[in-house]
Formats: sequence, structure tokens, C-alpha cells
Amino acid sequence: MKKNLRNTIIKLCGFFFIANLPFLTISQLVGIDTFIDSFKNPSSFYYLKNDRIHSTESTAGFIILEKPPYQGSSIREGDRILCHTMKNTLQQRFVYQIITEDGIKTYYTTSNSETSDGPIYESQIVGKIIGISEDNIWYALCLQVWDLSIDNLNAFALFSYK
Repeated sequence: MKKNLRNTIIKLCGFFFIANLPFLTISQLVGIDTFIDSFKNPSSFYYLKNDRIHSTESTAGFIILEKPPYQGSSIREGDRILCHTMKNTLQQRFVYQIITEDGIKTYYTTSNSETSDGPIYESQIVGKIIGISEDNIWYALCLQVWDLSIDNLNAFALFSYK
């Protein structure tokens, strides 16, 4: 009886550990605060496959983004953003200067491979890059589970303490 109980507990712990591995992977990519925020505001976070984006790291398979109008989120100098350029391509850019004039923010950016093709405006920004993962089956599975769970589960209740 005691041995059966111990085996059952070990199997149950193993199941919970394996079931939570995708969530542990995502929280490692984006940080625990952002991971928990994704359950509060599921429409503010999403991911893209790297094959459509210019000027990104060649090892990046998926890019995890935070939409710009997310409450409490702002793009600051030094942040990585994904934006439409004047040439109408999607590119990863680094913000090095932000100028606000008459309530309109203008972002001056650069990338690793080329110089900026002009200022970027808020309407051109797709999102702030908060995480980059490799292109393999594990990260693809983890991102799918995360995306499905933030839209369909009330997992925030599990992570909040009151």
C-alpha cells in the first residue's frame, strides 16, 4: 500500500512537471512578470515566425512581441522593436533616440546590418520585442501551448495570491 502511494505521488509529480515544461520555457524567454501579464492581457502578446523579417539574428526562429498600446508598456531608448520601414518591409530595429514634438513621437532607429532609412512613427511599429527563441520543435510547441492557454485558460488565478 505504501509503495503504491509513493509510486502514484511520483507519477503525479512527474506529470505536473512535464505538463508545466512549456510554461517554464516561455517564462524563461520573456521573464516571469511578462509571463504572468500575458494571462492578464492576452491580446497584448503574440509571436511571429522569423522567416518574414529582415535584419534579425539568423538563429532566431520566433520573435515574441508586446503590442505598443499595452497599458504600462512604453518603448524606450535601447529597446528592440519590430516595425514597417519606409520601404514597407518588416525589420527589427534598435531605438537610440525618441523625440516627442506636438504629441507625436518619432523614433530614430538603427540595426546591426544597415543604417536607418529614416525616422519611425508609432503607426509603423508592430511591437516591442520581448523575447527571441530558436527555430526548433520544442519552442514551436511551447509557443503554441502558451498562445492557446493565455486565450482559453484562466491561469492567472493560479499565479495570483490573495
